[in-house]
Order: sequence, then structure tokens, then C-alpha cells
Amino acid sequence: MKWLNFTVTKLTFSLIFGILIGYYFSISWTTSCFIFGGLFLVLSIFFWIARKQFIQTMGFGMIALITTASLGMVIESFHEEKNHASHYNHVEHTENIQFRIHEVLKSNSYYHRYVGKVLRVNDSVASGKILVHVRKDSTMTTLPVDAILYTEKLPVEIKAALNPTSFDYKAYLNDRYIYKQVYLKTGEFLLTENVPKTLYGYAATLRNTIHSRLLEANFKTDELAVIEALLLGQRQQISKELQTNYANAGAIHILAISGLHVGILLFLLQFLLNPLERFNYGKSLKLLLLLSILWSFAFVSGLSASVVRAVTMFTAIVIATHFRRQTNTLQVLTISMFFLLLCKPHFLFDVGFQLSYAAVFAIVVFQPLWKKLWNPRSFFGKSFWGLLTVSLSAQLGVLPLSLYYFHQFPGLFFVANLTIVPLLGIILAFGILVIVVAYFQWLPEFLSTLYSFIIQQMNVFVSWIASHEQFVLTAIPMRFLQMIGCYLVLIALAQYIHLPKRRQLKVVLYSVLVCQGLWFFDRFQAFPTTNSFAIFHQTKATILAKQQGTYLQLFHDLDSSATAKNFTIKQQRQKDFIENITQDCLQNVYAINDSYLLRIDSLGMYKIPLLKPEYVLLSNSPKVNLNRVIAELKPKYIIADGSNYRSYIQRWKAAAKKQKIPFHYTGEKGFFSISLEK
Repeated sequence: MKWLNFTVTKLTFSLIFGILIGYYFSISWTTSCFIFGGLFLVLSIFFWIARKQFIQTMGFGMIALITTASLGMVIESFHEEKNHASHYNHVEHTENIQFRIHEVLKSNSYYHRYVGKVLRVNDSVASGKILVHVRKDSTMTTLPVDAILYTEKLPVEIKAALNPTSFDYKAYLNDRYIYKQVYLKTGEFLLTENVPKTLYGYAATLRNTIHSRLLEANFKTDELAVIEALLLGQRQQISKELQTNYANAGAIHILAISGLHVGILLFLLQFLLNPLERFNYGKSLKLLLLLSILWSFAFVSGLSASVVRAVTMFTAIVIATHFRRQTNTLQVLTISMFFLLLCKPHFLFDVGFQLSYAAVFAIVVFQPLWKKLWNPRSFFGKSFWGLLTVSLSAQLGVLPLSLYYFHQFPGLFFVANLTIVPLLGIILAFGILVIVVAYFQWLPEFLSTLYSFIIQQMNVFVSWIASHEQFVLTAIPMRFLQMIGCYLVLIALAQYIHLPKRRQLKVVLYSVLVCQGLWFFDRFQAFPTTNSFAIFHQTKATILAKQQGTYLQLFHDLDSSATAKNFTIKQQRQKDFIENITQDCLQNVYAINDSYLLRIDSLGMYKIPLLKPEYVLLSNSPKVNLNRVIAELKPKYIIADGSNYRSYIQRWKAAAKKQKIPFHYTGEKGFFSISLEK
């Protein structure tokens, strides 16, 4: 496999290394530019010397790689919006803020959610992004993209994950340069009239118009949601149940526009535009139209990482084909990654970007190997074997990442892919036709009914596959070092299969040893060596956990149905190295080292003779006078969990501050953990 020897591959790895250095060490813009400038000067000197040498030395290559790494540091620092002088984080006292709606997110039960681009703070020009929550009510409809809002409600910091096993939404948003959020309701903001539209606004208007036309055609909710995901890249309307079904069936990639969708679109466009080649300058016009339509499609679908990756890759292929240049797919993929990371370095941390590239690289590398294993002659055999091997290759490529992020594996993925993927070209072509005629309000009823039936049957089929829960393997532990070890083995194995030499076999064996070493080291690092008592954050409930080595004891007040659905309890059950788990009802007193923790619940009872607890836990909104509780018990810590009323929390916080007692509210500071002596 020559891919690792390509110059662009080495430069891309160097760029990624530089981005990671800039990301984790927060190198300033000035410092990174100084480093890059110095290295670029050295590189220029080496280049001038290398031009006069017949035999090249390693010096120029090493300096080029180091300079590319420093370039990664520069672009990471440049794209970090907090480094810009105009960023709203640099404003000390914010009195008002004006922002433009940039993106509409999926709503939750209480709020419409958006990404806003800050325009002004305190009536001065500013920049940056914020997360916007607008309270739902009967008078409030969804705000359009490009709407400009003015408010005196100040943005607040985004909370970190409140429990150790929860998804860190703050880190996820920070990777998208969003650092604060604002909560609004009707009457707390003003909308600017006669707002000029941006390209994003025109794209959103087009999507909204198509959505309205499809609604007029009487498409049902689930069918409409899938159509918009397949063809417009908008997944906000997909229900949680439908998304779970596609994930458990191993077909979630169908709902995310990627290389598969863009490849089919390109095939259709080339078929339709082929007649242009008969005219003078027809080939150039065809190239221009192909690129224009592909990037317009990317823009309309929201410019997600997977869409941009696919369109960039196919752009390179189309241009190379036009100029009759021989293309190497791996090289084209790497070039597309290099330029995408130059423009958007934080794509590197996007799960969709990682899965997309992992899948395509695996297909390109492993799929030809399956053909060597068996190459059927019949059309049916070739089609079946081709689809099966593509699915297997893609799953092999994304498996470590999927286990690391989602900890589950859909065992029936090949059933969904063998059935749906062959028909996806027809479904997409039919869908494009439906959208075009619906946009111009020419859609006949029989056409909408037929397409709705096709999408409905696809959803039913996916739901049927997902219903076989015994084939969905869940709670599979996979940590970062273990994932890296798996990919080292995959890369070494691919190298050996493509170039089966003794040296490559040694590399495979060494990679297996390194993988085992990483696994053992990671398990040694993660093995529980301390005992702890934890108070988790849970709205309207209390969940406590006492861990002693590999034994975990959970205490909570949830009923059986709520317990089965509770995410925190599920995650605690799935923790590594836990051999015994028990669940008990809540107690009022827990022994903590040489002292006690007293839980005061809704009954408000705390007067227990001779009990002087070091910790007091307030749960279920007890009607107690906290000043009196502190005076009588003299605790060192006051903890309040998520089962209490917010008004009570504020009152208790003030009382604890007055008495100079540390107060920990899990809804603000996250879970509370106490180390236990062995």
C-alpha cells in the first residue's frame, strides 16, 4: 500500500499533529505565527540548497513536515474565535447583545434552539457564536435563519457535564466555537425588521419552501422527516424513536448525507449533462455545471462535515477526470482531508467527519481484497458480493470509532445495507424529482402517494430489523488508547495484505503487541483503586452510589420503569471492572469514613441523638430552616441534589454563604464525590 509513502499523506499527518498541539496546549496566535515564520524561513533556505543537489537529503523533508505541523498550530489559533480581539468574551460588563440566527437546531420539549452569531455587544461591533434557547409558547413560531435579535438578557456559561458518565455538551459546543448560551422568552427580545439575507438565509428559505410544499402534498411526519434527511441534510424533524431504529439496524448513515448520496447525485448529473460534450466548450460547461450543482447542494444541505468531505473529494475526482489525469482514490481522499482541515481545523474533532473518512478509507483499502477472495461471474453474484463487501469494509473501518463513541454494534447491519443501499439510487432520484415538481407545485397526488409509500416501507423494514434487539450488542467498553491500538493493527494488516512480504508481517506482529500493550496499560490505568461515595444530579430524583473496588451499590427512589430508562443508572451498570451491583432504597444516614452523611428528605427530620454528620444532603425539598440545621448539626458541607425546588436552592445557598459553610448544588457544580478510606 503506497498511500503511506505519498507526500500529501505525510503532510496531512503533520498538519493534524500541529492542530492537536494548538488545540491541547492553547498556543497563542503571536507565538504560533512566530514559530511558523521562523520554520518557513529555514524551509526556504533548505529548498534553495536542495535545488542544487542531485541526491536529496532527509533534512529538507523533515523541515517541511515540521513547518506543516507549525502551520497546523497557526490555523488552529487563527480559527479559535476567542483569540479575536472583537470576541464577546473580551467584554467585561455586558449590558445588551445583538445577534443573527445562523442555524436552526433540533428543538426540545421546552425550547426552540438556535446557533446565533454575535453582531454587537453594548452597541459596539463584536463577534463569536452563542447557543440561543427561545421558550416555546402559543405565540412563538420558529425564528428564521438571518433573523436579528436584540436583548438585554445576558449570555451565561454553558454547564459542563453534571455526571461523570454524561455526554459533555459543553466540550461538544466548544469544539464548534460556542462558549455561552442565552435563554429567552417572548417579551425579552426585539426582532429587527427588513434584515438583509445572507447565503445561509437563502438556503434556509429554499429548504423551508420545499418543506411547506411537501406538507401540502400530505406527507406524514416520519416520511417527511426521512425525505428531508435524505435529500436536504436536515434531521431536526426525525423522532428519537425513528433515529434509534436506524441506529440499531446499522443504517443510520443513510440518514446523513455523505459520499454515498453525493456519488449517486454525481452519477445522475453526469448522465443528464453528457449531451453537452457534443458542443464546442461543452466539456468545460459540463465541468462548471457539475461543480456548481454539487456545491449548491452542499450549501443547501447545511455544509455538514460529511457533506463537505464528500463534495470536496468528488470535486477533485471530477477535475482530475476532466483534465484526463490518472487519479488515486486514496490520494484524492487525503488531499480533500488536507484542504478541509486547512479551512476548518475543528472538523478533526467532528464524529461525522471521523466516521466518514474511516468508512471511505476502509472501503478503498479492503474492498479490492474481498474481490481477490471471490470474484463471481454472474451479474447477481457480483452485485450481491460487491454490496456485502462494501458494507463489511465500511463497518470494519468505523468499528473502533463506533465502539469508542457509542459502545454498541448492530449485528444485522448487512441485512439493512444489502436491502436498502441497492434501492437508494432509485429512492434519491425519485426524491429529487418529487422535490423539484413539489417546489413548482406540480406534484400529482399519485406521485406523492407512491413516494410516501416507498419511504414508509423503508421505515417499517428498518424498524423490523431494529426490533431484533438480541442482535444489537450494547455496553461494549472501548477507550481511547484501545481504539488507537485497533487502528494500528488495521493499518498494519492492510499494508501486509497489499504487500505480503516478511517485513510487513513483522510490522503486523509488532502492531498486535503494541495494541495489547495499550489495552493492558489502559485497563491498568482505569482499574478502580479508590473507593468512593457519589451523589449524582438527577431531576426530580435522588441517586447515590457507593463503590468499593469492583462492588457497586446504588441507592435511589425511582420506580422499576423509571430505573430501566434512567441514563445515569444505565451508565453506572456498564462501568468497567464492576463485578457485583446491588440496588437499594434510600437511607437517611450513611457511614462515610469516620463520620456520617445525613440525608434530610421531604419529612424534614434531622434531629437524631448523638449524630453529628460531616455532610448534610438536602433532597425532595425539605421544609427546614437551614440556619437552624447548621446551628444544631454543625456540618462541614451542605449538598443539594436535583430533586429540590429551585426557589429552595437559592434560599439555602444564601443561608450557607451567610454561615460560611460550603454549599454544593449538583445542578450547577455537578455530581459530588467523597473518597472513602479502605
